Amino acid sequence: MLTKTIVVHLEHTELGRERVATAVELAGRQGAHLTGLFLSLEEFDGDLYGRARGRELRGARHDRLAEESLQARMHFEEACKAAGLASFRFASEIGDDEKDLEIHARAADLLVVSDVQERTMEDRFVRGLPETLALTSGLPVLVLPQEFRGSFDPQNVALAWKSSREAVRAVRDNISLLHDAAKVTVISIGTSEETGRLPADQVMHFLERHGINAELRKDYGDNQPGKVILSVADEIGADALVMGANGHPSWRNLILGNTTRYVIRHHRMPLLLSN
Repeated sequence: MLTKTIVVHLEHTELGRERVATAVELAGRQGAHLTGLFLSLEEFDGDLYGRARGRELRGARHDRLAEESLQARMHFEEACKAAGLASFRFASEIGDDEKDLEIHARAADLLVVSDVQERTMEDRFVRGLPETLALTSGLPVLVLPQEFRGSFDPQNVALAWKSSREAVRAVRDNISLLHDAAKVTVISIGTSEETGRLPADQVMHFLERHGINAELRKDYGDNQPGKVILSVADEIGADALVMGANGHPSWRNLILGNTTRYVIRHHRMPLLLSN
């Protein structure tokens, strides 16, 4: 996977520290620059509590986030130095607009985030971070499942294929990763009419010309392709899943593709999303 600039989402949690370890190892192996971005987008309207109480609560929130940012920075920089990374930096954005993260992402090759369960008010945003970035950043997003630990160096990759622009983008974004894998399985989903627009056989030839000898699995019958994708990925023991993210960036919570939404909510292996 040819990656020279990585942005990893930081948070002062155990999950955040595990994500940093994965990103640091990947950056070291790729000889990449690593940006650690502490991000807080809590929606907070102190005026709901009255003017005086609102000021007090805003001050307490600011102090808490400043401390969390400091702790995240210390851990990130220590991890980078311990790994001997040649290039890294820390950035912090505290506001109410996810575009802060998108701006940092536009000069990167890869974004690294985690899929988390809602535990706090903050997690309501973080829970939607993977699809937000996949639909708006313009680059691949590596989504690590909650239980993921260790390095990201997949050797058994599943590729979800459908005749769509997003699927084509996913293939092209991850061609180096697919080339480096020991095994690649293309999971062709959708109706025969849909896949007929750009048959999976043509994609197989495209991969072959890039030196990728993939296997093909076809499934046209199930009306829940998200379940099919994850079922086949589990069956073959895939350690990563590559797929296109379908949806509209301005209204992603309303019309995010059903397949994309299902896979994001239920995947148990690292997921690479492209749009």
